[in-house]
Parts: sequence; structure tokens; C-alpha cells
Amino acid sequence: MTIDLLPGRGLRLPAPLPELPFGLTEAEVRRLLAPHDDVLGGILTPAFVCRSTWALGFTLPGLPVDLSGWDDGTFAFVSVSRHPSPDESPCPVGVYGVDVFGWPAEEVVAALRAEGLDVPDLNGRNLRFGPLHLSARTVARPAGAIASHRTAAQGRRKPRHEPPFTFDFVSLSAENTDSP
Repeated sequence: MTIDLLPGRGLRLPAPLPELPFGLTEAEVRRLLAPHDDVLGGILTPAFVCRSTWALGFTLPGLPVDLSGWDDGTFAFVSVSRHPSPDESPCPVGVYGVDVFGWPAEEVVAALRAEGLDVPDLNGRNLRFGPLHLSARTVARPAGAIASHRTAAQGRRKPRHEPPFTFDFVSLSAENTDSP
């Protein structure tokens, strides 16, 4: 059970869900997903995606997925976030055959490069590569943890390198343009 983002093509959902090519209308997306209410938990909801003409969302185990249409109203943007829970393991999310949520970010970049792609270096906790955007959202620490960290960190230098992190958001647009 894998979700594959297919640059230049669209989105392949895990079986028995259909592949959703870029260029579909909202009605076509709804029609293709309608027979799979049981897999989608019976919920295909309106979503908000900046600059979109329409947006729909659903959740697969641990993975909220948003689909949206842009200028001409056809499917042109997909985003997937990872929200794991103790009760369910999220399915892998693949791009160019690489599980982008399953490995530390540096290893994801290395694996994409091993596929022969000219992937740029990470920009902080983000990677933009043509129509693909990967990021790691910062998780806020509880107030007590921040206070104790500040006390313990007084007089110490900031680490030279950021510790390893994993991506938890990926988006793909139909074209090599800035995503919303």
C-alpha cells in the first residue's frame, strides 16, 4: 500500500483506489473516488488550498491528502502530510521510487540523486525540486521543555549541524511552477 506522486503525470493511490492523472475536472475526481467511500472512510471533504479553484481532501491511514484545481479548474496540485498515530502506520509515500517520509531527509536527497536526478541541497528543512516540494514542519515543544532547554543551554554554543530530521509534507504540481 503506497501512494506515488508521479511528476508530470499525477497521483497513484494504493489499490483499489484509482490513479488520478493531472488534468481531471473536480467532477471527474469525485466520480473516480466515489466507489471507494469504504477505503476513504466515506469522507471526501472540501479543503482549502491557497489559489485553487477547488480543493478536496481525504485521509488514508496517517496521511491527509489534498487534491486541487488551479487556473483552468483541472486537477493540478496534490499534497500529502504525515500524521502518524499509535493506532495506525501510514503507508509509504513515493516519489521517483523513493519513500520520502520513511528516511532521514539527507538520505532521501541522496536516494533521489542516486536515481540520476539533479536534486539541489536542502534549504534548511525544505527541498524544492521543480514541481516537487518537501518539508519538515517544526513541532512546537511544550512550554516547560522550552524553559528547561533555555536554562540548560545557557553558556553553550548552538550545534554546527542540524540533527537528522524526516520530511512530513510533500506536494507536487502539474507544472514546474511555484506551488501554493
